[in-house]
Amino acid sequence: MQLSTIDSNRRNGYIDSEDEADVSESRQRGEYPDTNQDHIKSRSRPAFISGYESIVRFLLLPRQAGVVLLLEFLNSFRSFGLRIVIYNYITNEYGITDTQAGKILGIKGVVDIIFGLLGSILVDIMGVRKVSVLALSIAMIGRTLVAFGRNRMSLFFALYFFSPCGDSLLAIGIYRVALKKLTTPLTRPLAFAVSYAAWNLSSALADVVVDKMRNSVSDFELDESYGWLSGVYTPIRQFIVVTWVFVIITFFIAFCFLRDETVIDLDDIDDYDTSSQTCQENRGGADNNDARWMNSVVPHDATPSIPMISRRILKKWFPTQFPSSTDDEFNEQLRNSGLDADATIKLASLPNYKVYKTIYGDDSAVYNVSLDRRFGNLCIWVSKFLKQIVTVLVHQNTWKVLIFGFASFSVAMQWTASEIVLPPFLERRYGESIPIYTIQSINLFGCLIMPPIVGALTTGTEDFQIVMPGLWIMACSPIFIALLPNVFGACVWQLVLTIGEVLWSPRQDSWTASLAPIGMEGFFFAFGSSRELFGPLGDVVMGAMNEKYNTNCLDCRDQYGHFCQNLSNSNGTLQCVSVQESCGLFPTALGDDTVPTCPTTCLECPTWEPTDPSAFWYLLMLFSILTPLSVWVFLPFLRGGRDRNDGCYGVFRMSKRRLLGICGAKNDARSSYDHVRAHESFDSEFVVSDDRPGVSTELEFA
Repeated sequence: MQLSTIDSNRRNGYIDSEDEADVSESRQRGEYPDTNQDHIKSRSRPAFISGYESIVRFLLLPRQAGVVLLLEFLNSFRSFGLRIVIYNYITNEYGITDTQAGKILGIKGVVDIIFGLLGSILVDIMGVRKVSVLALSIAMIGRTLVAFGRNRMSLFFALYFFSPCGDSLLAIGIYRVALKKLTTPLTRPLAFAVSYAAWNLSSALADVVVDKMRNSVSDFELDESYGWLSGVYTPIRQFIVVTWVFVIITFFIAFCFLRDETVIDLDDIDDYDTSSQTCQENRGGADNNDARWMNSVVPHDATPSIPMISRRILKKWFPTQFPSSTDDEFNEQLRNSGLDADATIKLASLPNYKVYKTIYGDDSAVYNVSLDRRFGNLCIWVSKFLKQIVTVLVHQNTWKVLIFGFASFSVAMQWTASEIVLPPFLERRYGESIPIYTIQSINLFGCLIMPPIVGALTTGTEDFQIVMPGLWIMACSPIFIALLPNVFGACVWQLVLTIGEVLWSPRQDSWTASLAPIGMEGFFFAFGSSRELFGPLGDVVMGAMNEKYNTNCLDCRDQYGHFCQNLSNSNGTLQCVSVQESCGLFPTALGDDTVPTCPTTCLECPTWEPTDPSAFWYLLMLFSILTPLSVWVFLPFLRGGRDRNDGCYGVFRMSKRRLLGICGAKNDARSSYDHVRAHESFDSEFVVSDDRPGVSTELEFA
């Protein structure tokens, strides 16, 4: 067996200590050359891995990654469940007009952004666990007020204070920060795709549950003996109570099981680690010794990780991914596989992950300051922190995510339209029996099934080869509901929107994570969510669009939003009533039909003024197209690999390949994984390391 094969097997746990001792003695006798320097240089991620190996590497990640994905699932149901019903909830049960609702949600959005930015800063200082537990504690209070409150004061107090303090601290991407630390570059695309799928699975279930409750659950009322719990509970309010239960469950799981950990694999390390090693060698701080190199990258307290799925089980599921314990069996595998030896060794070279406790706050090298727990050195800390912000802002990677974030705002407005415009559009025109949220769940179930498949099949493909086609597909999707402004058109829109979304949105998360600097992931993800700055404006605009193109019919609905669709004969007088109360509406005023009828939709309401909804959907499509056009303009800069003198990072260069880039064509002949290495690392500006033995703790500017 060649020495390189022995080294590979030793790193992956397939060679025992006796074999390692034999290799060491052989080197001392001169039988094997010392290949440490070549071994160090050879430590790089493969140019391509198969879909099976991508899945196996993901399943071998630490169990803490599974905890984070579970919290993503619960967090999605908790947050998305409220978001999809809040517009109908406040307009139907609190008598708030569309314009007022848009302004209320817009103001809430502004406060959410402020607290979301605060959360992104806190997660880099306090850590994921502490911020998660703190935010969920506050979120429980806010959700209690929304679920059981009965007046506008409690509603506003929840929306403007407790919800931002709790929900918004989690919404900026706190669990994405944890997932980034618990993955390696090769596993990150699939891991973020699975995270995206988990989020959408939970959101889709929320859609299905709320529709099931709308159609199967009746209103019920608790009398005054129940105190602050008394009142009428419509199906929507009952669903919000369900989300309140999810908040409590999420809190206990985060409190009991969430830990701050980081994973590392020496054969699949971030550019940060490679850059750090290079800088040490340039400074003469490291000899070309494999053990010294490992100590400079792997903290002394790193321990072998416990995988989500044990290797024994994975070996049964994916036998070709695991080499046998003996050379004869291994060679037999080579002969039976139909592959050459190099290909099979690459296939079988699986990771040996190690985990260590993530350092935050006063121990973090990023802030390079001993933070006194009594805030005695607050001024020093603020000065250092502001210095780090300036460092981040002047770096190219920051402007890449900012540009993409702002450019993607117009296409992201379709998500806002799906949440604010689509539900009232369907309910007001086609009645309460329409499965509004089930139609909306087409998008979510698609985002559940397709992202892991796309992530596994496109591992190693340059990011924007996937992103650009997805942006175009999603941008053009509103044309279907514009041409067919009905239930079928809404379903087709959701389907086409989903196909585009699963191509670009998960890939953007992975791309942003790859650019994020070590120790400031939370702040960097906040920059990646820069389009959220326009979110409040989007809420206000969508409320105004509802008022103009999708008006409500308050005269034909009761105070809880139910249509006055039931015909009642009270004392010989026919009246239209809802399931809760009389509406003061008489069927004789509805038309000249022989049989009196009551309105089941706004289209049948005598005082409702008809509007043209197609105009809104055309406007939404035209606005969405701005995103792929804007991204294409800055595409050479976003891809990297060019400097300022090269046509301003290639933005002002024009060629046939540059034009083809509008559909995602590559602009050069780089290999499939060179785009990962081409991402400029923050370590070209400074070196961040650890204060544990063998690793420097200072923040050094190159």
